Amino acid sequence: MSSWKQRVAARFDAAAGTYDAAARVQRLVAEDLAVRISALPLPSQARVLEVGCGTGFLTQSLADRLPEPRILATDIAPGMVEACAARRLPGVSTHVMDGEHPDAPAERFDLVCTSLAAQWFTDLEGALDRLFACVRPGGWLALATLGCDTFREWHDACRGAGVSPYQRPYPDADDLADMLGSGATVEEMAPVIASPSGHGFLRDLKSIGAHTRAADQAPLSAGELRRVLRHLEQADGQVYTTYHVLFGMRQKGL
Repeated sequence: MSSWKQRVAARFDAAAGTYDAAARVQRLVAEDLAVRISALPLPSQARVLEVGCGTGFLTQSLADRLPEPRILATDIAPGMVEACAARRLPGVSTHVMDGEHPDAPAERFDLVCTSLAAQWFTDLEGALDRLFACVRPGGWLALATLGCDTFREWHDACRGAGVSPYQRPYPDADDLADMLGSGATVEEMAPVIASPSGHGFLRDLKSIGAHTRAADQAPLSAGELRRVLRHLEQADGQVYTTYHVLFGMRQKGL
């Protein structure tokens, strides 16, 4: 595991106790993905591999919606795995795993799924190929990940403050469909989340562990950050953040 990936894991691990209170969009997206998954023609007692389970938002929703699923919930952060296991959901087992490099058997699972974890992969296309290899013939790969228009307000505020915004290489819908391969479907949504201030927005990111800079991303100076936050905050002090979410699905042929 690279040193950058180790930092990502450590920060999510440290945030396991504060995650639930701050992870508003993560809860929303997990529920939406679970609804989409529940409409798939999955068998009773479906074998499910979940990647990036966090504290268990998607795990819980799938356990509630699917008929007696057998879920292996995994995350790169041991603290998150422990929090998910603490839900004591029937039919759920847990495992610490880097979802980008799954140590799971090939063609074993009726469903491989992940909600807002794939944006942390360093090689999204390769990771999707490896996860799809875990899907049995007739089974499904289903994910929610961040798209290219995520944090548009932050990027606009950076430009307004004279700071070059760092753009993470998130895909658009066509990019994700190409990565998933033949027969894939991709749908989009763009929830806007309000924070009471710029510092509140940054504090929420830290509370969920999502504050690791990209390996090639330089930190802002204190002065740059102050200027960006002034441009980011609305007249009432609120900060509004767009999350461009892509929902992708692909079934493996028989």
